[in-house]
Amino acid sequence: MTEINFPNNPKTVVLAGDWHGNGHRAEAVIAEAANRGADTIIHLGDFGYWTPGLSTDMYLKRVRLALEKAGITLLWVDGNHECFTALYNQPIDPETGARYIRKNIYHLPRGMRWKWHGKTWLALGGAVSVDRHMRQENRSWWPEEVLTSADTDLAVQGGKADFMVTHDAPDKVFIPGLQSGMFPPDLIYKSELHRAVLGDVVDQVRPDVLFHGHYHVRYTDERPLPGGGVTRIIGLADDGSHLLDNFMVLNF
Repeated sequence: MTEINFPNNPKTVVLAGDWHGNGHRAEAVIAEAANRGADTIIHLGDFGYWTPGLSTDMYLKRVRLALEKAGITLLWVDGNHECFTALYNQPIDPETGARYIRKNIYHLPRGMRWKWHGKTWLALGGAVSVDRHMRQENRSWWPEEVLTSADTDLAVQGGKADFMVTHDAPDKVFIPGLQSGMFPPDLIYKSELHRAVLGDVVDQVRPDVLFHGHYHVRYTDERPLPGGGVTRIIGLADDGSHLLDNFMVLNF
C-alpha cells in the first residue's frame, strides 16, 4: 500500500466547498491556501472523483501537480457525486484510516477520526442527489451516496468530537437560498430524512463546529443541541460561486 503522509498538527488549514471536478477552481483555491501559509486543505465533498476515465485522470493530475508545487496535502470527504464503485475499491490505510487517491490527495472515510492540537476531528461524507432523476444509476449517481447505519454507528462510537467535516448539512439549520419546486418532492423528502440522520449524529457527538458543502451557498448558523449548547454550522459555496465564498481559513 502506498504510504500516506497524513498532516500532523497543521497551523493553518483551508476548508473548501464543492469543486465538481473543476481544475481551474481547484488550482485557484490551492494557490490561495499557499498564500495564506496553509499546508493542508480539507475538501467538503463533490471533489470530482468521477467515473474513471481520461477526464477524471486529467483532473486528478492537475490537482496533484498544484498541490505538489504548493507543498499542500488535500484531504476530502465524499460528496454525493463521487464514483463510489471506484472509491470503495481503494483500500483504507490501517495506520491513518485514510484512503490514498494520488500523491498528496487522501480520502477521509465516513466515521474516520483524528486529532490536531488535542482536538478531535470527525469526517462523515455523503448526501442525497436530489437530481438523481436526471442521472444514470452507477454511472452518474450511486446508491452508496447516502449514510448507512454502519456509517453512523461508527461515527458516534468515539463520543465527543470537537469538529465535524461533512458534505450534507444536518437538520434544524436554516440554509439560505433554498427554493421549493426545484426538484421532485420525493427526493427532497429523502434529502430531509438524510439530514435528520446526520442531525442525530450531531446530537450525540456534539461538535463545536461543523463544516459542510453541498448546498452551493456560504452561510453560518447555530444548531441547538439536546440539553443545551449549540453547534456552529458553516456551509461553503461551490465552484460556481465567488472564489472567496468557496473556501475559508482556519488558524490554530
